[in-house]
Amino acid sequence: MNRLVSHLAFQKGMSGSNRLIFIFFICMATILGGNNAFAQNERARLEQQKADILRKIKENEKILSQTAEKRNSSLGRLKALNNQISSRSSLIQAINSEVSLLDEEIAEDQSIIDAMEEDLKALKAEYAQMIYATQKSSSGFNQLTFIFASSTFNQLFMRMKYIKQYGDARQKQVKQIEIVQQNLNEQIAEIEVQKESKQSLLNDELTENQKLQGLQVEQRRLVSQLEQEENRIRQELEKQRESERLLNEKIEDIIEAERRAAALANVNMEALTTAFEKEKGKLPWPVEEGFVSSKFGLHSHPTLKRVQINNKGIDIQTSNDAYVKAVFPGKIIAIQSIQGQGITVIIQHGDYYTSYSRLKAVTVQKGQQIQSGSVLGQVLTNSENVSEIKFRINASNGTVNPESWLQSKINKP
Repeated sequence: MNRLVSHLAFQKGMSGSNRLIFIFFICMATILGGNNAFAQNERARLEQQKADILRKIKENEKILSQTAEKRNSSLGRLKALNNQISSRSSLIQAINSEVSLLDEEIAEDQSIIDAMEEDLKALKAEYAQMIYATQKSSSGFNQLTFIFASSTFNQLFMRMKYIKQYGDARQKQVKQIEIVQQNLNEQIAEIEVQKESKQSLLNDELTENQKLQGLQVEQRRLVSQLEQEENRIRQELEKQRESERLLNEKIEDIIEAERRAAALANVNMEALTTAFEKEKGKLPWPVEEGFVSSKFGLHSHPTLKRVQINNKGIDIQTSNDAYVKAVFPGKIIAIQSIQGQGITVIIQHGDYYTSYSRLKAVTVQKGQQIQSGSVLGQVLTNSENVSEIKFRINASNGTVNPESWLQSKINKP
């Protein structure tokens, strides 16, 4: 649209009808120019969102494939499958949003093309009238005779000026026609590119829908199979609940003892506490790859009906042998081992504490000062080949939802 404005801006000596056409295009260019800028920004955002989702899908495919190496029917595999379905659905939604945006752009550009075709038609009709009028008036007419038949010098000057202006008007009319035709061709080429982009997106959507349907079929099969193993799953759940109860008690006892010691020593934690709080929503993930497989707080069990799970942190399913890293600078106050929960590392950040459980090995020591991103150890892989860490954050008033403190992996719509 900016090209259209610059090309039409020269038309100062145009006819009344052309002035109206020019004013119309200026208004339309102003409106659609703003719309185009918004559309470009929105498309860029959607493209970034799609890239984030595709990166997440690639990570999850690796995790999903590892869950099938030892056991093809496990809760870990179901969680990975559910996450992959959610990611594919998000990708299809992003594609649909981009298709809708392209539809709007195509409709806007088509309205420009329609208006320009009408403008071109009007310009050509007006030019034809000028040619016809010239031919009719010049029949038996000689310009030199017309000029030298002037009775005064002033009349001679005015007749010469009139002939020049009329010639200039015809040249401008030709120029106007050429410019509108050029812009029309460019606009048609642009809309063709948009239509090709739309078709490519529709093809992507079809492919993703087919993949999604395949995942949903496997999901239904896996849920049905796990439902038949209810007794085994309930027994494993009871063992997990007991080990997590012991883990929670141990973490809270250690943190409480640390707080009492800090109070007796009159240690000022305000600066580090404030620094940690400023990072809410921006903390890095404790593992490079992975997804939240069990959310914070009370929620339903994936397969057992009417069974609730109360999670004091979040579980993050990741790839085998993944390195676990600190999310913020601090001091390691404890390294504990709990049966069923592997090794736990607890780090103090002022009045806040982060804990990292289900590690198989650690590379740090109690009392050590560490930085954000420092490697603490490697994730533990269970008998079903599922690698999962438990991450929690304790504030002065109890545990908080760690997911709200971590940076988002996807730019959401």
